[in-house]
Amino acid sequence: MGRLKAIHQLSIGLGIASCLGVLPLKKPKRFDQRSTKSGPKGAQSIGSLVSQLISRRGYAQIAATGQFHEVISGAVGRDLADDITVGKVNRGVLRVFASDSVTIQELTFQKVMILRRIQEQMPTASVNDIRFRVLTK
Repeated sequence: MGRLKAIHQLSIGLGIASCLGVLPLKKPKRFDQRSTKSGPKGAQSIGSLVSQLISRRGYAQIAATGQFHEVISGAVGRDLADDITVGKVNRGVLRVFASDSVTIQELTFQKVMILRRIQEQMPTASVNDIRFRVLTK
């Protein structure tokens, strides 16, 4: 058995193992990127930890949703705004969910005004369009 193992190691070392159909006995070690960082292992700044937490938990999206809802309610009024739920922005399209089709129709009539108001008050949001859908429960 020792001789076979030596031949196996030699074929791998010479790079001819694939030609002989010999597979390596052990998996090659993966390169650990964490070991190349400078500083003590595992130490991170508070700012990076907070930003990771915000992105993982979606707190930024929750805050943006609240801002969108305030802007829309300012444009259409509180009565109509109570019947909507703001969704996510995907590729510049804001999803707004309404409780019924009558509310969607009213929002559609005011869509241009709502979109202008969002673009004025929240220019960094980069909203180009709004899509209205009925909220299913």
